[in-house]
Amino acid sequence: MRRGEKGSTVPLLALLVLTAGGAIVLLGRMGGAAVDRASARTAADAAALAGAAEGRSAASSVAGADGGRIESYRELGLETEVRVSVGRATALARARRGSGGAGDSGMAPALRAVWTRLGQVMGQAVPVYSVVPSSSGQAGMAVVVPPNWATRLTSEGRQAGLCQVAPVQFEVCPP
Repeated sequence: MRRGEKGSTVPLLALLVLTAGGAIVLLGRMGGAAVDRASARTAADAAALAGAAEGRSAASSVAGADGGRIESYRELGLETEVRVSVGRATALARARRGSGGAGDSGMAPALRAVWTRLGQVMGQAVPVYSVVPSSSGQAGMAVVVPPNWATRLTSEGRQAGLCQVAPVQFEVCPP
């Protein structure tokens, strides 16, 4: 060893640890921002669909179930435009009003939007035995699912905006 080199390993190791820690923090923040952006897009899409079908209160309910907050809501003729924020991210989505009604499936538009989101979360279509009134009596706002799906929906349904009200029955979560 040369003179003056003694003890130079500790400062180099400290610098390496600080650099690695900084990189980990940076990657964590970038990942969190990416998750917020994806969540905001999903919440905005679902809120726009619900808003086009049933108005601002349905849009707000669906956005809240997805962890978002409506920043702006506009009805532009047959289209509804919704801006939703989740965390630090915001997203804008538009949906076009259809002919109205619950449709062939019997699902109310807000439930249809949440059910579409659930399919995205699960990565596949989720079977429904029947569409029933919600616990508060709203037509088409709850579903009965096969028992083998109920356990999976209990954990992942909440993420899509569904609340379990009976062993095999789920409905749109209240705002």
